[in-house]
Amino acid sequence: MGQENTNEQVIKKEENETLFQQLTKRNDQYMMSLDKALIAANISEERRVEIYNEMLKNLIEGQKSGQTARQLYGTVTERTNILLSAPKESETGRSEDWKIVLDGGLMMGAMFAFITGISGFIGSGQGSEMGIITMILNFIIGGFAILLISKNVPDKTKPKKGSMLRYILVSSAGMIGWMVLMTASMTFIPSSINILMPAGVNIAIGVAAFAAKMYFKRTLNIRGGLF
Repeated sequence: MGQENTNEQVIKKEENETLFQQLTKRNDQYMMSLDKALIAANISEERRVEIYNEMLKNLIEGQKSGQTARQLYGTVTERTNILLSAPKESETGRSEDWKIVLDGGLMMGAMFAFITGISGFIGSGQGSEMGIITMILNFIIGGFAILLISKNVPDKTKPKKGSMLRYILVSSAGMIGWMVLMTASMTFIPSSINILMPAGVNIAIGVAAFAAKMYFKRTLNIRGGLF
């Protein structure tokens, strides 16, 4: 992934050099002034390459009808302020794996704790089939299953042959593996250790886990998960 990003940056940088040569003198001066302003604002070279690649294409297209950079983007100061107020790349990309595991684990744990609790009330009302160790494993394994699936979600902006099939296969394998492990924990872990919990406790855990998921998603700005 890192190598792909590097190659893409190199391609765009070379493309920008070619596009710069097609600018009118006025537009070229505008872009040079903008470059100085963004460098002074400590905008990374990678980010500048992305900005210029989009702007240069628009400028060259605008030149065909006599439009200037100032007409398209305003003054250099105005354009600089707009770019500086835009979300940073670190705020729009994918979050670290551990954050996605946390977010997915809390969601999956909350969902099944709540479902198990409701089933307990609707059924015998005497307890839950999910023991405390199974519950804990559900949070952990569920989180890693979501991480695995989220990493294989097809990129709509860069579709690749077979990406959807890969996503379906990985998703199916992840969910089946997760269910098998959950079933195994309920079957083979002694009930003396894997203590069954009342339906009300399961529901309370589900509600608390969902509240924690929403809290961490907002405070940690978690991006790239499934929920």
